[in-house]
Amino acid sequence: MAKNKIESFLRTFVKENISPKQEDISFVSEVYKSFTDVLGQGNCRQIGSLPRYTAIRPLHDLDVLYKISDENFDTQNSESFLKELLEQLERKYVNPTSYEIQTTVQTHSISFLFMNGEDEVFAVDIVPAKVWGKNEFNDDTFLVPEIVQYRSHRKKQEFYYKLQASHQQMKWIKTDPLGYIAVASEINKINDDFRKSVKFIKGWKNTCKEKNENFRLKSFHLEQLITIQLLENEDQTIFDTIFQLLTELKENLKAPCIRDRADHSKFIDQYVAELTDVEIATIYQGIDSILKSFEEFDGDVNSLMNAHYYARGEQEEFLFDRKIPVLIDDSIIFTIDGLIKNSRAGEYILTLSKNLWHIERENSIKFFVAANNSSFYNYLWKIKNDQNCEEVRGDISKDYQDEHHEDTKYFGGHYALGYLISNDVCIAKSRADVIIRKPFRPKSRYHR
Repeated sequence: MAKNKIESFLRTFVKENISPKQEDISFVSEVYKSFTDVLGQGNCRQIGSLPRYTAIRPLHDLDVLYKISDENFDTQNSESFLKELLEQLERKYVNPTSYEIQTTVQTHSISFLFMNGEDEVFAVDIVPAKVWGKNEFNDDTFLVPEIVQYRSHRKKQEFYYKLQASHQQMKWIKTDPLGYIAVASEINKINDDFRKSVKFIKGWKNTCKEKNENFRLKSFHLEQLITIQLLENEDQTIFDTIFQLLTELKENLKAPCIRDRADHSKFIDQYVAELTDVEIATIYQGIDSILKSFEEFDGDVNSLMNAHYYARGEQEEFLFDRKIPVLIDDSIIFTIDGLIKNSRAGEYILTLSKNLWHIERENSIKFFVAANNSSFYNYLWKIKNDQNCEEVRGDISKDYQDEHHEDTKYFGGHYALGYLISNDVCIAKSRADVIIRKPFRPKSRYHR
């Protein structure tokens, strides 16, 4: 499929299935305003993916930094400060929703839970943030409890329990959330596909995680990889952004490489150094599966989003391994065929497409391009054997070849793929099936 068609499908899917609905955004805005009405607009900062334009549905959490400018604020005694803040909120806060509210105060945050009976619908976490300095945009940077690194309210609670169980103290860390928001805002002004690309990748990541807990990629990491791409190439469109991210992702998982804006001694992707072999293998299978689905894409974006996992064979290769996307030009007529060697004459005289059921084992086939109405002549060939074979293969020719020779070694249903390549893009492809049947041996007419 042509790139412009693929991109149209991707943009529509993100808008209709991944981006938050307007009523959800309005709900969060109303809830946030209900807190700033009490705490003061200038004292609060909304952080996270929503102000970066990269949030996806459903919206479950809102993180609010409560700015503290007092240089003498004691970070080791934040709990008493938060208790006073909660008392102020409980006296003055007006609930703008129809949900019941439960409040809790931890050592380093206040939580407002919006409940529908026993079900938590939405959570707001208010975290103290001591002003630390200024970034290049002249926005405040902060010193915050490390709990802020956990995106969801549930993850924050789990971290609290972990600290309590291990008798550890909460650390305070430098952070620059407003800097990340400013960068995202600038890119978003220049490239409307930025937020759509990030949302698509986050949606894919979540579906993979739902299927297998070992898929431990983090959304913020993926978002920052895309941010880096678009800072280098601001005109990149949604397909190219997604394709580059996915084809470079395995390399980017080998070691932490993105430094924290607020503390250059740290990496925001430090977690990749802690991934187990099983987790890495799971992530690799997820990457392979969605890229394989892109090579076979027919317009159904759900097939990409729900590609989940693919365990490739030892010899199996794909065009995406060479960073070659499949973007089919429908105006090109391109077909491949094969010539079967005549075992008696020793010549290639039988056409594969007309003699599909007459292929012998221990013979050979010469694959060739039967039709090509384009002005491009760079061909790659892929051979895939029957799944039950001793050698399933799936390898791709290393160099461009006008024709490709193969021996008929195994019984079963096999196929060859021919790719037409132009400027490192596959613009046409064709498949030739190869069926090698076991010889039919009729039973004897004579019986004893």
